[in-house]
Amino acid sequence: MRYLLGLLSILLIFLPSATFSQGSYYFTLVEGKKSLAKGDFVRAEEFLTKSLAEFKEIGDYILLWRAYAYNNLQKYEEALRDIEELKKNYPRSTVIKEGRKLELEIAKTLKLNSLGSIYDSFVSDYPEEVAIKFEYATYLKEKRELEKAKRLFKEIFLTPSSFADKAEEELSANDISADDLLKKGRILNNAYLFKKAERYLREALQRIKGSQNTEFLSALGYCLFMQKKYVESAEIFKRSRDFYWRARSLLRAKDFETFERELPEYLKSSDIRMADVFINYANIKRRAGLNDEGIRILKMVVSKYPEAKEEAMWNMAWNYYTSGQYEEGRRILQELYDSYGKPKYFYWLDRINEKKGVVPTKKYTFQFRQGDVYSYLLYMKGKTNLVPETSKIRENITLNRRLEILIKAGFREEALREIKTILKDNRDMENIPIYSRLLYELGDYPTSVRLISKFPNRFSYQELLYPRVYEDSVLKASKRFNLDAYLIFAIMREESRFDRLAQSPAGALGLMQLMPDTARREGSRIGVYFRKDSEIFEQEKNILVGSAYLKNLIEEFGNIVFAIAAYNAGEKAVSSWLKNYSYKEIDEFMEDIPFAETRNYVQKVLSSYFEYLRGNRNLTAEHISEIIKIRGGKL
Repeated sequence: MRYLLGLLSILLIFLPSATFSQGSYYFTLVEGKKSLAKGDFVRAEEFLTKSLAEFKEIGDYILLWRAYAYNNLQKYEEALRDIEELKKNYPRSTVIKEGRKLELEIAKTLKLNSLGSIYDSFVSDYPEEVAIKFEYATYLKEKRELEKAKRLFKEIFLTPSSFADKAEEELSANDISADDLLKKGRILNNAYLFKKAERYLREALQRIKGSQNTEFLSALGYCLFMQKKYVESAEIFKRSRDFYWRARSLLRAKDFETFERELPEYLKSSDIRMADVFINYANIKRRAGLNDEGIRILKMVVSKYPEAKEEAMWNMAWNYYTSGQYEEGRRILQELYDSYGKPKYFYWLDRINEKKGVVPTKKYTFQFRQGDVYSYLLYMKGKTNLVPETSKIRENITLNRRLEILIKAGFREEALREIKTILKDNRDMENIPIYSRLLYELGDYPTSVRLISKFPNRFSYQELLYPRVYEDSVLKASKRFNLDAYLIFAIMREESRFDRLAQSPAGALGLMQLMPDTARREGSRIGVYFRKDSEIFEQEKNILVGSAYLKNLIEEFGNIVFAIAAYNAGEKAVSSWLKNYSYKEIDEFMEDIPFAETRNYVQKVLSSYFEYLRGNRNLTAEHISEIIKIRGGKL
């Protein structure tokens, strides 16, 4: 009941005009819903009928619940009557789909003559309901309406759903064209089902043997690239003459000889995406110790691709910095900071001054940016003060009566449904904080965090932007492994936004996004076992094993920055970077992580960790710096 008490306190504070004098009516409403859940359908019908007159604002919910009760009592006519009333009187209700699903179930039970038209209408209005569409197709097949059934089976086949394979069994090879296979492959690519997509795309190419259709080749090349089959994808993109993806594949495959040979062809391309390829290649040259070649490539990017000028100039400055050519680096960084004002450029200008022992003659005013890792690093070095928090907007919106009733009655799922409908239909930014708070109190932490993150004044709502959810489990793990709870919160926030059922395209699961193999390995080390993958979603196990893994990485690498990088990219990758590249200090490693995804991840986690520390402890910059151990940290 924690969420209900929290919500009621919000309502009483911000909605003084709300009246809650109808206690007996609420009792009747709540008992009707409880009886339905318990299977006491006679009692449910009685209480819901009494509630209907008093709570017309949520009459659609009550009609649906009573229809369920009638259905279970085999009072089918009464159930259908309630569904009709729901459709007629609440045409924009969020529960009409559920009512129409129940209508279908009753029509099937009674074998109504109208079943076909009910199916047809439902599938037309809700094409995303693949399971019911498959039912309808099967029904049509039994009725010998084969062409219509076949059309529906093909529609289902062209989805990434679990019914697609069943639908394919209902179709012959002649029913599926090469274009259908291409479309299927693209749909599976978009669903991150690359291995399955490859099968359909290769079959499509077999169908058009001898043709050089670039659409088919590009889809297959992308599919192979995303499976890290870079040599194969490079050959496919060569056939499709897609220079951008061909070049990317060659670099990923480390086939630099072929890349160099084809470079003149790439330089003819006006595709702006090629700028990223050339910047990447320049960094490969730099890491190989060929700094001058890297600089030459970056200068070419600056002159050829004006849209990529800033990124190319930054990489040029970084090349000069890492090779000890500080004056050249200073010149470019100064130009970048004067033009764009980003904290990153100010930070590395300051680092050059530190290395050279120079006190700048020109005093710059640095603008602190919350959420930017370099602003925090400068704060920890005493180079800037924290900006004062801006005042909160008064949270005094009037909730609509529907939502008010659902909250007071304690109907969590229904209240969440209403809030999300309101947010979908209403783009009013001013009301974001109260809805984010309501979502938080209802336990929908992922939506709450994502919503408040869109708010311009978001850092004034620290408890929503950086919440301490699942705190009991986090504190238990923190104590067991001697690990800062705020670091665990920061990892969870960036990994899953506190979505307990989060699942990544790569297969990572749960709050701390554990790969199944990692979960089993680290779990067995601390006595936590998973009999099946679904157990990895369990809140306490996930946090405990994720924390154990993080602690293990900190002990292995001796620093949380390296550990955070390894949590994302793996121990082998980080060990390789530390071995092969001459990082002198931790901040240099953080900026030079070869994987862009991991580099961004590390910076986001550090920013979140800083905000947790700042918001929940009365710490000075020196204390925070000591905890994070990044300022001046030697390798």
